[in-house]
Amino acid sequence: MGDARSGILPSQWIRQAIDDGVIESATPIADDQIQPNSLDLRIGERGHRVRCSFLPGREGVAKKLDRYRWYDLNLSKHDDDGSFLERNQVYLFPLDESLKLPKGISGRANPKSSTGRLDVFTRLVVEDGTAFDEVPDGYHGKLYLEVVPRSFAIRVRPGDSFAQIRFQRGNAQLADAEVAELLKTEPMVLSRGREAIPVDTLTISSGVWLSVQLTKSAEAEDDIIGFQARKNTQPIDLRDRGLDPNEYWDVIRSGTGPVILEPDEFYIFASQELVRLPPEYCAEMVPFDAGSGELRTHYAGFFDSGFGFNRDGQSEGAAVVLEIRNRDVPFLVDNSNVLFRLLVLRNTEPPEILYGADRPSNYQGQKLKLAKQFGAPRG
Repeated sequence: MGDARSGILPSQWIRQAIDDGVIESATPIADDQIQPNSLDLRIGERGHRVRCSFLPGREGVAKKLDRYRWYDLNLSKHDDDGSFLERNQVYLFPLDESLKLPKGISGRANPKSSTGRLDVFTRLVVEDGTAFDEVPDGYHGKLYLEVVPRSFAIRVRPGDSFAQIRFQRGNAQLADAEVAELLKTEPMVLSRGREAIPVDTLTISSGVWLSVQLTKSAEAEDDIIGFQARKNTQPIDLRDRGLDPNEYWDVIRSGTGPVILEPDEFYIFASQELVRLPPEYCAEMVPFDAGSGELRTHYAGFFDSGFGFNRDGQSEGAAVVLEIRNRDVPFLVDNSNVLFRLLVLRNTEPPEILYGADRPSNYQGQKLKLAKQFGAPRG
């Protein structure tokens, strides 16, 4: 299975890195920011509305901001009222957290689950960076987050978290042959009946390919199989809970046949398969694959160890919620269409905490589910 020292670094490494000053912050890092394989990142008291997205390159963030900043946001002045971020506008926020990574350690960021389900597009930026979401080996410096709300305007405050970062040593991704061998003994991909799907019936090619569920499943309480975001709604406060989803989403029901995805519209669906990640592994989804259609299938594509996992040894499993934005032309999606692939990542060692068990989550054991800001849909 490769070098045991290579892989995604666990929660205990993150905790020690904070104590050692490898991870620093302008404000104390809270315990609940530490996930099994990742750290939640927080926006600071200032932000910038910029003309366009950019990578700093050799010019650096400060010089790029001098050229492309329109105005500043001072979130601290608004107290509990927060500031509003408009749809389809680009904002750049310095984050509270900064890094002094040792040689041999790199990082990668992903949006958090709720961020993706609200159709908020985020990308991590580092000083002199030439790639989004990538933190170079041994990086010392500040972190910034590009934030672009797409479907809904949002209200933000200092300390709100849109993204998470994971750290790794060496190559963490399992090769296809390793994945196939692992799935023979570890039930990581399950049917809706929570039975392990035989390896020889799965497509494993640069990851495990999974499909979309567009029919009512046996355990479903209603016939809702998806949602389409409405436009020109009231803003969403990230701290809201129990919002009426009917004011923000149109419901898609089973029995209507294939679904035609319209260009530049945002949809929420669920995978047909269930995923179960034991402590030794975590996973990442590939958000865009042109071979499956001109659509983005996921924003928040990282799954911590313990996702869909039951400590009692039962193969619980959880659906992958797909955050789909179609691109140029109407695209037909039918039930069981293979749309996305999952990359299995090894950990350097099992984390001390597991997703949904030691670290509570709104999405553990999920089926089709909107962001935590919403209550249950009616009817």
